[in-house]
Amino acid sequence: MSKSKNPITIARSIIRIGDAARNANDYSLLGALHEMVEQLSQHGIKDTDVDMDLLLEYVEAADGCDYCRAGDGKPSFEELTTKINQQLARRGQAQVEASDQSVLKFEPLVHLVTAAYAKNEDGMTSGLSIALVVNQDGSVDLPREHFLNAELLDYFDENRPVDWRHAESDLPQRLQGYHLVAGSVEVQEILPRELEAMSF
Repeated sequence: MSKSKNPITIARSIIRIGDAARNANDYSLLGALHEMVEQLSQHGIKDTDVDMDLLLEYVEAADGCDYCRAGDGKPSFEELTTKINQQLARRGQAQVEASDQSVLKFEPLVHLVTAAYAKNEDGMTSGLSIALVVNQDGSVDLPREHFLNAELLDYFDENRPVDWRHAESDLPQRLQGYHLVAGSVEVQEILPRELEAMSF
């Protein structure tokens, strides 16, 4: 007889059929299920989750006499069902534990955006710079105390979310007579903690 090296996933189907047939007193179906599992066991077929000998004993119990099994000191149908459920749950539990261990909580990155604004009055050019932090959700924080902050906050409240990838187009083109200087926008990916060490 050839032995299978590749396990199959069949235990859940077997116990679903077994439970349904037993509840319906369908002993013809239980007998067929018993024969099928016996054939699988004889051919060395393994289940991915449940020991095949346990599955075979389960269908024997489902198809047999509860009082006879108790008299022979064998586990009851309910006890076998519990053992199978425990084996089925083992892989799921391992998956949950592995998932818990693999979830690392990384500090989210933010983007520091700086830009220059300029205006020309009476032949004199004056300029200023702004700094803002774009969070992952597209909201904006202003780390620098600046007379333009109120206008900036109003602007970003009306124009959310901000995409750091398109920072130059997402910034206001004019602020209180100042215009955005083309090519002056710079974006840097940083950790929020770095802001605490910066001087604005």
